Amino acid sequence: MLTCPNCGVSPLTHAIREMHYSYKGQSTAIPDVAVEHCAGCKEVMFARGEDEHYGELIKAFRKQVDADELKTIRAMRKGLGLTRQKADELLGDEAGDFARYEAGEAHAPVALLKLLRLLGKHPELLDALR
Repeated sequence: MLTCPNCGVSPLTHAIREMHYSYKGQSTAIPDVAVEHCAGCKEVMFARGEDEHYGELIKAFRKQVDADELKTIRAMRKGLGLTRQKADELLGDEAGDFARYEAGEAHAPVALLKLLRLLGKHPELLDALR
């Protein structure tokens, strides 16, 4: 039996686990991940070859979250009655920010996404930014 490389004391045991992953405020559960688990320090390591399988699932999840984000940014901007240019003036750092966010050429800061959600619930606050 292998000894934990983290604590160097406890043996590792093979287990099948559900792993949780979060990205940009979205979470998912990846079922049936083969891991080696240390009962002593609670360290969890992927079983041989499992990191590639897990990595592919995470990559697909991130791609979906990013695609949803593009649609969300566009919908929130339009819901506030803002053109890309006006959104840049009020909420962006420089001209063209919203075009880049909506095209997937740049990632919108988390703070901007939170602000857009807040403004979506309270559009009257948009006047405070003008």
